Amino acid sequence: MALGLGIDAGGTATRWRLADQSGACIAQGTVEPLTGHLFSPAAVERARHIVTGMAQAVSQTGNPLGIIAGITGLTRETPAEATMRAILAEAFGLPQEKIFVAEDMWIAYLSYFALGEGILVYSGTGSIGYYLSEEKEVIRVGGRGNLIDDGGSGFWIAREALKAVLRAEEETPGEGWTTLLGTCLADALGGTDWNIVRSYVYGGDRGKIGSLARAVGEAAAKGDPTALGILRDAGQELARLANCLIKRLGPRPVALVGGSSRLHGIVADAFRKDLAAPVEFIASDLDAALTAARLAATLHRS
Repeated sequence: MALGLGIDAGGTATRWRLADQSGACIAQGTVEPLTGHLFSPAAVERARHIVTGMAQAVSQTGNPLGIIAGITGLTRETPAEATMRAILAEAFGLPQEKIFVAEDMWIAYLSYFALGEGILVYSGTGSIGYYLSEEKEVIRVGGRGNLIDDGGSGFWIAREALKAVLRAEEETPGEGWTTLLGTCLADALGGTDWNIVRSYVYGGDRGKIGSLARAVGEAAAKGDPTALGILRDAGQELARLANCLIKRLGPRPVALVGGSSRLHGIVADAFRKDLAAPVEFIASDLDAALTAARLAATLHRS
């Protein structure tokens, strides 16, 4: 049976799907976050460890004849791309020409649009606006990481929420952590003591911090005004990315995707209201890993 493996690696987790030639998903799983930031021997070794574990899990069902991987932080035609392809080839015992590696947004875009058709705005741990032309040229806005921007992302939402609660607590002790937002965050953090908060924030990675955005969504669902305001602002930040691309490319369909855009309906509402042009708006999440797997199932033919 000709099987294709699709990999969608984001800042929170790496999802894999194994599909047959009919497009049916016959196996799936999730492993640790895999990044294209292979800037040190330790990072390369970590990637090798994650991919090896994934290969062992996949082999319990079958061995793919082709792999397509979308990996956050990875840029095409760079040493990191070559390294990642070599790691995958070694782990799965495939020739490198049967493996296609690109940034995760490449695969996500093709889940929603044909080449050159629309604009993709993604909000997960990070955020980005993305366009893939008919010539496969990429135009991207945002996506510069949490140290510079990533407005409207899960990391950004979590940071804004923590900042709001901590500042309220500093100004009037007891009026930060006792709010709905404060209690939801405290539950996720495991406490309110600064040592607990500091350990969680500075002892983890951006994906761990971004996961706190779910607590903000929970507080918003309970009506917390601060949480609702942060998520409204997140929608506006994400609309800015779409508007940048609409200005450069002209009006075309826009898809708002990613887990952080689904935290509460107010995110998509604010996004839609702030779009600079009346365009088709797509707000459904598709399975990028399965899209990649279906494409990979055809690689053995070439």
